[in-house]
Amino acid sequence: MFVCPNCNYRDESCWKAHRYMLYVVYCRIDKLQACNPVVAQLLFDARDERIVARESIGPNRRKTPLGGADIEYGPYAYHLTKSGYVLRAPKELKEFMYRRDLIERYRRKDPLQKKLEVLP
Repeated sequence: MFVCPNCNYRDESCWKAHRYMLYVVYCRIDKLQACNPVVAQLLFDARDERIVARESIGPNRRKTPLGGADIEYGPYAYHLTKSGYVLRAPKELKEFMYRRDLIERYRRKDPLQKKLEVLP
């Protein structure tokens, strides 16, 4: 659970820190419906309105089967994935959710690892 040291604001307990992306937290959509139903409903509405053009001959259009919704609500940007997860990041850092080349990954140095030395 995230707690602000200045104002003691407590974030919802459903959010978990993302393992591979800094500045991004995630949760399942069903847990988000229990914690924050307003944001969950906005994501469902955005998912239903989104239409993706299929690249084929003719004006064939289809709806995205699951997920693919993006909204901005309050200070955060939300992204609903096709597998039912919701990613949340601050608006200024929302590019970290989409572009893999911008991702700052956790890199922990192994204190036991040493350089190999060349023997004479």
